[in-house]
Amino acid sequence: MKNKNHTNQKLIILGFVFIFTVASIINSCKLGTEPDTDTDGTDPQNVIITGTVLDKTTGSAIESAVVRIKHDSIETGVTSDNLGKFTKTISIIGSKELTVIASKEGFSSDTVKAFAIAGRETKVPTLKLARQTLTTPSGSAASVILYSQSVTKIGVKESGDVEIARITFQVQDSTGQPIDLSNSVTVNFTIGARPAGGEYIFPLFAKTDDNGRAPVNLVSGTKAGAVQLIAEVSIGTKIIRSKPVSITIHGGLPDAAHFSIYPQSKNFPAYEIYGLTNPITAIVGDKYKNPVKPETAVYFTTTGGIIEGSILTNSLGRGTVTLTSAKPWPEHPTLGKGFATITASTADETYATIKAESIVLFSGAPTRMSISPTTFDIPNGGSQFFTYVVADQNGNPLAPGQNITVSVEGEYVNARGEVNINMPDTHSKAWTQFSFFVADTNDSLNVAKPVFIRVQTDGPNGTNAISITGVAR
Repeated sequence: MKNKNHTNQKLIILGFVFIFTVASIINSCKLGTEPDTDTDGTDPQNVIITGTVLDKTTGSAIESAVVRIKHDSIETGVTSDNLGKFTKTISIIGSKELTVIASKEGFSSDTVKAFAIAGRETKVPTLKLARQTLTTPSGSAASVILYSQSVTKIGVKESGDVEIARITFQVQDSTGQPIDLSNSVTVNFTIGARPAGGEYIFPLFAKTDDNGRAPVNLVSGTKAGAVQLIAEVSIGTKIIRSKPVSITIHGGLPDAAHFSIYPQSKNFPAYEIYGLTNPITAIVGDKYKNPVKPETAVYFTTTGGIIEGSILTNSLGRGTVTLTSAKPWPEHPTLGKGFATITASTADETYATIKAESIVLFSGAPTRMSISPTTFDIPNGGSQFFTYVVADQNGNPLAPGQNITVSVEGEYVNARGEVNINMPDTHSKAWTQFSFFVADTNDSLNVAKPVFIRVQTDGPNGTNAISITGVAR
């Protein structure tokens, strides 16, 4: 019985040993599959450092650049590959601020900072190396050239546009190299041609810098026009001058007192005729009586026909649109049928709308013609006064280029007065009524002779004629 109990105790002990052993093996396997973590941050861990080295000017990769990585008192290095890239593994505890320096012969070095954390990858900012250039001392001043100018045109004072231009001249030696500080000179600035509207320059002179450069500012006045700037350098008794540099001062914003429009033809032979054209021009000035700045917008409307909607002014403050004959046929509230109002509008310096107007007559066919008196008997050696009317269907004058002629046929008679008319460009109805005399030129023969009078017109408005007959004694 005793032996049997002893045997059972051994088996129990062996079972516990087996269970403990298996548990130890399982734990060992688990530990073998997981990384060894530094729970207290006192053990060093690896950090992979990556980055790129580029040419600062061209942006191209720099190969074989030396990259130094520093933290605390530790420094390590690596070189960039043919793509300018580099990779370096270092070991740190916790976190560190890294200083990364890239350098290569013929380039200035570059330095960046990066923050690294143990066990993680760190990408540093791109390192950009500037190419070094070798310079030799310059000679003394030999020429002055224009180096740069901020703008080629500025606006007049209070135009709302740029009013100051900055011009930089450069002084060079006889080889074309900019003079250095050891050969620095004073450049004097003067104005040549100018509109004389109060424009000025500052400073009047300047000392050249280490690149031989000297800047000057031109400030506009109240007049538009071209300004010439000249830079001069005195070398002993010799004066070196630049070529004149031209800056254009253009006008400001539109002004109502200097805004007008006009048609190419005030009298347009297009009433009830489709598709004829008549150019309409706007002339826009600023408050200083200069043309407004180029590309000022002007908008158009019409009460007769159709018209282009807008234009942009040119350097003379002008812009032209086309009026085309078409419905609606115009009718003015005061002047009547045939008269159209053309309106142009733009904005002034206060952003208010300003307008200019012009009247255009759409004249028609010469259908209204009459002579008074319609019969006559001219006494021996006497004369007869006649009036006649030539107008379109609306009673308006005919267009420029329309001819009106009076012819008289008979013995011993002569016509004087408005017998040969070439119509001007007008819409005045005074140009619809005319007059002439027919005189008997033989006072010794008192015999009634027939006389024929004909009034005829032809031209852009069309053709028509009327005739009357009478006698002269």
